[in-house]
Amino acid sequence: VEDFIDGTSTTPMSSVPVQFLIYVQSQPACSKEPIIILLDRCLEVQVGISISFNLSAINLCNQSVATLIDIAVSNGITGMTHDNLIQSSTNSSIYYMTFTWTPQTNQIGSQQLCTIAYTR
Repeated sequence: VEDFIDGTSTTPMSSVPVQFLIYVQSQPACSKEPIIILLDRCLEVQVGISISFNLSAINLCNQSVATLIDIAVSNGITGMTHDNLIQSSTNSSIYYMTFTWTPQTNQIGSQQLCTIAYTR
């Protein structure tokens, strides 16, 4: 990575090497992607009052072929935390993760949480 004083300069002010680590996954044993179960409503919360909710995902593959390993947060909400992924005690294809958040004054308005479920 190099930075320049302006858009016309060809002499960098500084130069820093960048290294990327890329992991290529093998072809999945099951082509069915897990499904995240949407919440049945929009969550209305109040500033300073903690809220917890479960986000669930269904593994559509046979458990012997692929296991749901994570619900990853790709775009989180500042201050929101989540517990580890837990397998349902009543249905082995369903997993859930509990999220907890106490909204702050500067977070009034819509917030967006983006997640993705992974199998291996």
